[in-house]
Amino acid sequence: MLTAIKEIGEFIRKKGQDLLSVLVENPNDNGKYVKVITINLKNDASYEKIDLEQFDSQKIMKYLYRKGPSGNGPNITPTAKITEINKTFGKKVSGWFKILDDNKVNLSDEERSFLQKIKSTLENNENTILNSISQKLSLISKKEKAILTIKIDNKYLGDINIFKKLLVEIEFLKDRESISNNKNCSVCGNIANSVSGKVDVFKFYTVDKPGFITGGFNKSLAWKNFPVCQECKLSLEEGKKFIESKKYNFYGLGYYLIPKFFFNIDEQILDIIQYGIKSTSLQKRTINRITNDEEEILDILKEEKDYLTLNFLFLKKDRSAERILLFIEDVFPSRLKKIFDVKDKVDKTYNTDELFTFANIRYFFEKSDKKKKEYDLDRYFLEIIDSVFKNKKIALDFLIKFFIKKIREELITTEYPYRAIENSLKNIIFFENLGLISFKEEVVEMSQFEELFKKFGSAFESPLKRGLFLLGVLTEMLLRKQYADKRSKPFLKQLKSLKMDEKDIKALLPKVQNKFQEYDAFDEGKRKIASEISNYLLTAGDNWKLSVDEINFYFSCGMNKADEVASIIYSKKEALNGKENQQ
Repeated sequence: MLTAIKEIGEFIRKKGQDLLSVLVENPNDNGKYVKVITINLKNDASYEKIDLEQFDSQKIMKYLYRKGPSGNGPNITPTAKITEINKTFGKKVSGWFKILDDNKVNLSDEERSFLQKIKSTLENNENTILNSISQKLSLISKKEKAILTIKIDNKYLGDINIFKKLLVEIEFLKDRESISNNKNCSVCGNIANSVSGKVDVFKFYTVDKPGFITGGFNKSLAWKNFPVCQECKLSLEEGKKFIESKKYNFYGLGYYLIPKFFFNIDEQILDIIQYGIKSTSLQKRTINRITNDEEEILDILKEEKDYLTLNFLFLKKDRSAERILLFIEDVFPSRLKKIFDVKDKVDKTYNTDELFTFANIRYFFEKSDKKKKEYDLDRYFLEIIDSVFKNKKIALDFLIKFFIKKIREELITTEYPYRAIENSLKNIIFFENLGLISFKEEVVEMSQFEELFKKFGSAFESPLKRGLFLLGVLTEMLLRKQYADKRSKPFLKQLKSLKMDEKDIKALLPKVQNKFQEYDAFDEGKRKIASEISNYLLTAGDNWKLSVDEINFYFSCGMNKADEVASIIYSKKEALNGKENQQ
């Protein structure tokens, strides 16, 4: 991953990015810091006023923002995101001028005098400045945030040479806390004049905890853990900016796309990844999607040859920390094409306006309890997505456990679990056609519903599964008959909240038949279905090897397909008139 990011950054830098533009960060990278409060000083560094401005992305180099290595310490420059006013001003802005006490910082007498004047002005006017900042903040809506910076003689920090010079110098001084000479860089592999272990381009790597440092808590030895040369650090910085310029949505999560090229970097691919569907090369093009992000571009990238791979970085940011949720490495465009081809097959099988996406999978892997506020099944969901992209097997019983759980929940709360069942079947088709799940096929007698069973691949290539499926169909027809007559479904109690075992299932068929006979509705069509059920269950024998979850899953699938079975059993006229429910 780091090599790919470094190569992208290196490519961008060669196009003309200078050192300063690599180091300067966007303080509004999350889109929340839309205001800028400036402490305005006169040419002689005396205090003038406080101003409130709109954030301007064209002025990022002027704001000269770069976060510091510590959340509680000063930034690399006296520009900061406002959290608590006193802390931000005292530690991040006024506190920045403590560099005057650092003998390692190279300052001329004139530069030192200039900075000392600013420091004194900020300290002497602290109360006035804080009160004025508070007044400006009161004009901002609660949803908006602001950054705090300094202007001198109407010039931003990025217009003043001493601050640009110190940004570079302080950043490199920070890296020297852990440095070694003539060692191999872990990113490019070359021997460099100096390598540092204090490279904190990504916040999931730190030297502030003993476990991250080779040799214990001695930071001077951190270079052994992750030695990076200066050139690679700068390229990583620029590469990270590119990657983070476009974050794709993923059902409450988010991912960054990192392309890795085998040969020369394709600038058009970089443009597509960075700008999404807004890329000039994608104008007026219809794009198929498999996620909930309207700017998803995987459909475009699947058309590329396998001269590159795609890496998906699912990263969660929590304040100043970063945590990798999942890193899917080396996905070829040909694999994306396979995924989309199978998606199209699912869509053609169902032929509805609701197209298959990863939302059909997410549906089952959100919360273990719908009353919970937090999504606690993200880990399972991401593991499945990893399997989809990397062609890893998924345990069928694991999937069915979550499928039937959702089906049961909907049956209990609404009596209509059909959306959960439909999503389950779509997922089954998708996973099987990708080769991620498989079914043990058995010899089965041909059925008048053969075409319907074939829609679901090998899922019902078993006498027992077919018997359970058709019993679900017949039971659903009975429930519909009851609802048509009584506006209720008393027979639902017999299904035991879809926790039936082998004994319950074997007792269910005669109960369903008897009820139909009571209603004088056991017509020829239903007798045909019952006959097939009996035949399949007798063929299955005793001591079924399916779990209770599996038994009820295949049964519930039949409940969802009652209409399709009815259209086969009855004539079109009978089906339209609902004869199967009314007789």
